[in-house]
Amino acid sequence: MLTEYYNAARTGAVLVEEEWFGLIRFTGSERASWLQGMVTNDVQKLKPGEGCYAAHLTSQGKIVAHMHILADEDSLWLSLERAAIHNLVSAFDKLLIMEDVQMSDVSEQWQVVSVIGPRSRAVIESWLGETVDLSNAWSHRVFEGCRVVVSDLGYEVWVLREMAGKVLRALSASDAVAIDRETWEVLRTEAGIPVYGVDIDATTTMPELGDAGISYNKGCYVGQEVVAKVKYIGQVNRRFAGLILRGNDIPDVKSPILRDGKDAGYVTTSVFSPGLNKAIALGFVSRAAYVPGTEVEILSSGNHLKATITDLPFKS
Repeated sequence: MLTEYYNAARTGAVLVEEEWFGLIRFTGSERASWLQGMVTNDVQKLKPGEGCYAAHLTSQGKIVAHMHILADEDSLWLSLERAAIHNLVSAFDKLLIMEDVQMSDVSEQWQVVSVIGPRSRAVIESWLGETVDLSNAWSHRVFEGCRVVVSDLGYEVWVLREMAGKVLRALSASDAVAIDRETWEVLRTEAGIPVYGVDIDATTTMPELGDAGISYNKGCYVGQEVVAKVKYIGQVNRRFAGLILRGNDIPDVKSPILRDGKDAGYVTTSVFSPGLNKAIALGFVSRAAYVPGTEVEILSSGNHLKATITDLPFKS
C-alpha cells in the first residue's frame, strides 16, 4: 500500500474498481414477497431508491451470503462478494418454485466502482454536474445510466462495463485518485466491514456480527428460528470484534487469540493502520473476551503479540 493512497482517502477522494463484488437482479411481480422469506431484513418495506443490509441463511442459521439489497420500481438488486454468488444462486434456485420471480447474475454486465473519502460527494457531483441528493445508507439514484449508491465507505457507482472506462476517466478528472485493493483492505478493516470468504463463511451466524441486517419484527424467513432463539433465549458464543496491537507486528490470518493462556478466538484480517499508527486486526472472540478494553494475546509465528479488544469501527 502506498502512503499517498491512504492519505488521499483520508483527506480527499479515491476510487477503486471493486472487481471482487458482483450484482444479482430480481424482477417479477412476486420478487419482494419471495425475497422477504429468504433474507434476514425487511425487504417489503423498501421504497424505490432505498436499500438495506441483509443475509440469506441456511435452515441452521449459517450465512450463505450477506448482501446489500436495493429497491427499484421494477426490480431488486443484490450487491455481494463474487465468492458467495454461486452458492447463493444455487440455494435460491432450489427455493424458487412457481413464483413470478426472475433472477439474473448480471456481474459481467456491470462494474462496481467505489468512491471513498471526505471529498467523495464533491467528486461525484463534479462528474455528474448536479447535486447528489442522497443521505441514508444504501439510498441510490440512476444518473445517465449509472447508479450512484451511498455505501459504508462513501459512494458506489454501478456502471455498465462498456461505459466504465469513460466514467473512471471522468472521476479521475474530478480529483479522485485511483487506488489498489491493498489500500481498500486497510480502509474497510478500519471501518470494521467483514468480507465473505475472508472474515465470514458458511460457519458464521448473523448474530455473531451483531444486530445490523436483522429485522426481528418481520415474518418468517429461512433460518429465522435460530436467529430469534439467540435473541430471546440464548446468546452467541463468539462475536466479531476489532483488535489493536501494541506494536507494529502484523499477525498472521487464522492466528489464535488467547486470554489468560486459553483459546479465545482467531484472527480473520490483519493490516497496518497508518491512521492509528498501529497494527490492527479483525476476528472472532469468545463471549467472555468480548468486552472493549480486554487484554489478549495473539499467537503468531511463535510470537505472543499483545492486543486489546475494541469496538468497531476503529477510532483514530
